[in-house]
Amino acid sequence: MDIFDQKAPMDLDGNYGSTGEMKKAQYMLQLLGTPWDADTLKCIITAAEQGMEMRTGYLDTLNAEQNSPEYQDIFEFGTYPGLKEADYNVAGANAIMAFINARGLGYSLVPKNVTEAATQDFWVDIAVTEATPNVDILVQEQLLKPMTDTDYTANAEACEKAKANLNRVLDLLEKQLTGNAYIVNKYSFADVHWTAVIHLLMQTEEASLVRQRPQISRWYDALATRKSNCGQDIVSFSLLPNKDDIKQQELSSVVIDDY
Repeated sequence: MDIFDQKAPMDLDGNYGSTGEMKKAQYMLQLLGTPWDADTLKCIITAAEQGMEMRTGYLDTLNAEQNSPEYQDIFEFGTYPGLKEADYNVAGANAIMAFINARGLGYSLVPKNVTEAATQDFWVDIAVTEATPNVDILVQEQLLKPMTDTDYTANAEACEKAKANLNRVLDLLEKQLTGNAYIVNKYSFADVHWTAVIHLLMQTEEASLVRQRPQISRWYDALATRKSNCGQDIVSFSLLPNKDDIKQQELSSVVIDDY
């Protein structure tokens, strides 16, 4: 039994795998990650959007479990989140999301129009390089460190610098969303990346950075009721962890009831 089957057991009902009723094309996915990691959340969102069932398990990165022999036997560089489907393993958000996008039931989350695809990639890059590092600082200072040290006081200077950087980036996103339901013309990977980042920001003490921007706030709230891209009765937003889930180190699995 590998670390995936220990932490995200798949075949509890006997429906999946070589002896179950589901075909190989419908193997359940297994994901190891953490509830405060934007990359993990992106993978869960993508699975829900594409109608792929996924069992999730907590990878204890606070204690460097990604560097354990059990994990590095599968992913030698300790890259996470990690995904397993049957005998196939892959790690890292970009690879996992591309895999699920190609395997899933909905339309591709990469726009077919070349200019829209390029715009998507631009906003994905901004989310990853400009927004995520600053949100990570706020998550670390305001959520994670107090989990292990109840007397911890957040580094005010680090938080203020992160907020200043985010103000600049969020102003650009606010402008991009003005008059648009989604970041690009149609729901795409740009929305997936930003949903994960903005949602984690909303779990910190700085939710006002979102709420003071009406276009981002409208977009974010609309996602809370948006049905999945695959047309099944699931809302990917509902699977995202709240502050208590983060403290309890819990991740939601993706369950599809209406095949």
